[in-house]
Amino acid sequence: MKNPIPNLTYFYGQLGYRLVILIFTSILVGLLDGLGITMFLPLLELVSDSSAHVSPEKLGNLSFLLRGLQSFGFGLTLNVVLLTMFVFFIFKGLATFAERYMRVVYQQYFIAKIRLTYLDALRDYDFRAFVTADAGLIQNSITGEVERVMQAFRSYGTILQQLAMMLTYLGLAFMASPEFAVLIAVGGVLSNFLFSLLYKKTKVLSSELVQRNHTFQGYVIQAVSFFKYLKATAYNEEYTDFLKRNVIDIEKTNKKMGVLNSIMLGFREPLMIGIVVVVILVQIYFIGGALGTIILSLLFFYRGLTSLTALQTAYNQFLGFSGSLENMSSFTNELKRHTTLIGNKRFIQFRSKIILDNVSFSYDGINLILNKIDLVIYRNETLALVGESGSGKTTLANLLCGLLKPDSGQLLVDGENIVDYDVRTLQKRIGYITQDPVIFDDTVWNNVTFWAEKNSKNSLKFYDSLKKAHIIDFIDGLSSKGETRLGNNGITLSGGQRQRISIARELFKEVDFLFMDEATSALDSETERSIQNNIDELKGQFTIVMIAHRLSTIRNANRVVVLNQGSIESIGTYDEVYGTSKLFKNMVELQEI
Repeated sequence: MKNPIPNLTYFYGQLGYRLVILIFTSILVGLLDGLGITMFLPLLELVSDSSAHVSPEKLGNLSFLLRGLQSFGFGLTLNVVLLTMFVFFIFKGLATFAERYMRVVYQQYFIAKIRLTYLDALRDYDFRAFVTADAGLIQNSITGEVERVMQAFRSYGTILQQLAMMLTYLGLAFMASPEFAVLIAVGGVLSNFLFSLLYKKTKVLSSELVQRNHTFQGYVIQAVSFFKYLKATAYNEEYTDFLKRNVIDIEKTNKKMGVLNSIMLGFREPLMIGIVVVVILVQIYFIGGALGTIILSLLFFYRGLTSLTALQTAYNQFLGFSGSLENMSSFTNELKRHTTLIGNKRFIQFRSKIILDNVSFSYDGINLILNKIDLVIYRNETLALVGESGSGKTTLANLLCGLLKPDSGQLLVDGENIVDYDVRTLQKRIGYITQDPVIFDDTVWNNVTFWAEKNSKNSLKFYDSLKKAHIIDFIDGLSSKGETRLGNNGITLSGGQRQRISIARELFKEVDFLFMDEATSALDSETERSIQNNIDELKGQFTIVMIAHRLSTIRNANRVVVLNQGSIESIGTYDEVYGTSKLFKNMVELQEI
C-alpha cells in the first residue's frame, strides 16, 4: 500500500484537531467492540455448563477483565457476564454514533472549506495568468472535481477508521494469543502485495479520468457559448457526436476502475479466510496452544480481517479519487501562485489625471504589445483608442483598469503608482461595458444592482440608473417590471436592450471611469446611434475611455489616440489626428465617413 502520510498531512492541514478526534473515536469503537467480544468466551463456557468455573487465565493477557469484575466483588456468573457484555456494546453504540455524527459534520466542514478556498483563490487570480489558463480545468476543478475530492475524503476517513479498528483488534489478538497473531499478521501483509499492482493501475486510471473530465468540461462550456452558431449551422449534430465520444471514453475509464474494484472485492475475503485456515492448522499441529485463546484471537482477527477488507476497498476507492485530490492541490497552488499583487493605499475618488510614463507590456516577455507609451488622461474627459486589430487598444485599457501591470515604465493615478494602490479599491470605481454585454440569468434588479439589498435608497438609484440608460420605459412595460428574469445572457432582450442594462449597472455602481470596449459595434446602425447618444449624454460626468472600430462613434471624443503596432502614432482631436495620422485617415476613408 502506498505511503498514506502525505495525504494524512494534507487532510490534517484542512481539518486540524478534528482529524485526531475521528481517529480517537474509531479506536474507541474498536476497543469497546473487542472488549465486548472477549466476554463471549466465558459466556460460551457458562452456557454449556452453568455451574462451570470460569478461569480468567483462559483469556490470556485479557484476563484482567474477569479479574477486574472479581475485584469489585462480582462473581463470574451468567448474569454478570451478559450484563458486562451488554454494557460494553451500549458504550460501543454511543461511540459509533459520535464517530458517525462527527464524520458527517467534518465532511461538510471540509467540502465548504475547499469550495470557499477555491472561490477566494479564483477571485484573487491574476488576470495575466487567467488569459492563458485552461477554462475547462477551472470549470471542472470548481464543480465536478470538488465533489470527487469529497468522495476522496470519505474514502480516506473510512481508511483511517478501519485502520484504527484493525490495529485495535490486532492488539487485542496479540494479547490473547501472540503466536497466532504473528502468523495471521504475516499472512495479511503477504496478501496485500498481491493487490499492489491493482492499486497502481487504479491510480493511473484516476489521473487519466481527471484529465478527460477537464477536457470534457471545456468542450461543454464551448457548446453552451456557441449554441446559437452550432444550431444555426447544423454543426450541433457533429459536435454532439464529438461530445458523445468523449463521454464514452470517460465511462470506459470508469468501467476499468470498477472492474479492478470488483476483482479486489471478489477475491479478498476468500484469500483472507484461506490464510486463517492455514494458520489455525499450523497453530494446532505444529506450535500448539490453548484452544480457547486461539478461538478468542480468531474472533479478534475475523473482526480485524473485516476491517482490513473494508480498508483495502476504501483504499482502492480512494485511489480512484486520488487524481482529483492531486489536481485540487495543484490547481489551488496554481491559483495562489498567481495571486494578484496589491498595494496598501486605498483609492477613494479620481481627482486629477492618469499618467502613463514610458509604459511597455508583453505577455511572454519577448513580443511587445505596448511599446513605450506616454499618455495623460484627464478627469472627466472622453478619450478614444483606435487602431487596427492587434495594435494594443484592449491591452492598454486592461492596464488602465488595473487588470495588468506594466513590465516597464510607470502608470500613475493622481500621482500615485498604480502598483501602490489596493487595485480592488480602484476597480470599484470603474465601469466596464463590452461588445457582448454581461447579463446574468437573473432579474433586472439583480443585474443592475448586482444583488444589492432592496431598500428605498437602492430603489431610487436603480430607477435613476434605468432613466439615464434610457431603458426605464421598457422595464416598466414588462409584466414583472424589475423582477423580470432576463434568461441566459439576456436571451429575451435585443442587443440594444442588453447594452442599456449593462450601462445602467455601471451607472448604479457610481463610478469615476467608464470603459467602452467596442460597446456599440455589435448593434445595428439605428440602435448604435441611439446608444451613442446615451453615451454622449454622459460626457463630462465620467472619465470615459472608448475602444472603437466604428469611427463614427468617436467624433465627439475630446481626444483620439491612434495606436499602431503597440506605439502611439498620433494624439489629438478627431480632426487633428485625421490630418496628422495616415493610418487614421485611411481607416476613416475605408469606412466612408
